[in-house]
Amino acid sequence: MDENYVSIPAADGCPSLLTPWGSEFAPMIERGVQCAQAWLNTPGDVPLWWELAQARKTCPAGDCQDAFEAGFLLRIQQRLRSVSS
Repeated sequence: MDENYVSIPAADGCPSLLTPWGSEFAPMIERGVQCAQAWLNTPGDVPLWWELAQARKTCPAGDCQDAFEAGFLLRIQQRLRSVSS
């Protein structure tokens, strides 16, 4: 694994996932992972798309938003893969 890129930690029995983002975006990726995990852990009526749309507004436009979304969506991907296995 390349140390120059940020990985999403392993979760739900799925391995870590490498992102195409460098370490300067690690905080944004981690925020995305944490936001997705909070949504997964909180049963409720808030749709996934709404959570992502609202949370991404807290990030500066451009690469920071993209990195946040990568963390968010990769964490959701891990959960989906664990359910389908």
